[in-house]
Amino acid sequence: MEPFVLFLAVVVALAVGVLATRPLRERRRVREIAEWADMNGWERPEATSDPELPGRWQGGPFLQGVPQPATDVLYGEVAGQRMISFTHTWRTGTPESRFSRKRYAHVVALDEEPAEPRLELTPEGWRDKLQKVFGGQDVQLGNPAFDDAWRVRASDDGFARRVLDPRFMSMLMLPDYQRTRIRVDGPSVLLWTSGRTSADNLAELSSRLVEVARLTIPLEKGQPVFEQGGDIGLPGMGFEKI
Repeated sequence: MEPFVLFLAVVVALAVGVLATRPLRERRRVREIAEWADMNGWERPEATSDPELPGRWQGGPFLQGVPQPATDVLYGEVAGQRMISFTHTWRTGTPESRFSRKRYAHVVALDEEPAEPRLELTPEGWRDKLQKVFGGQDVQLGNPAFDDAWRVRASDDGFARRVLDPRFMSMLMLPDYQRTRIRVDGPSVLLWTSGRTSADNLAELSSRLVEVARLTIPLEKGQPVFEQGGDIGLPGMGFEKI
């Protein structure tokens, strides 16, 4: 057999193997999530999806592509904080796009209604750098290492500076937080990472959420409601509204 033909046959066999095992891997993922929920006292709603849940928040990761109903929904409590966990799914492009792909984010949030003040923290990638060139918001904290690693957007710069004290910035520079995105919508603090919900991530993200909430929520109490903020002016490039 010619080397190229052999190579092609191996590639096809691997592709078929991956496709054949995908349903098995998905069933195992769902089973592991259910087992984790039962062991930790989290509740699973009867409905397998929730079309309304992604519309609760107006920032990342919900302002991308065409949103789909939330799946893998769980409700629980950690350290006295009521939480919700789910997989957010969206299709790239627009509803009219002929070619699109599904994208996923695992979201864990305090189960509260979003409000002001708002703060969003995302590891700074090339999209963020491009947006900043065109005037996208990035609050600078005066810590070169942190300012280079994280993009900070807020409805009020003063609130961002109160929250991001040296202790919080040091925590965010730890390796555990490098893949985590954080959003504060008043009492509804949420964290998310790329990919679907997994049992391994549930304990990790819920613990991080408690840490973030302890540092942010006390600062919101007694503070005025901030109305400024808004659009970064690059629709489709990222998360437009703060």
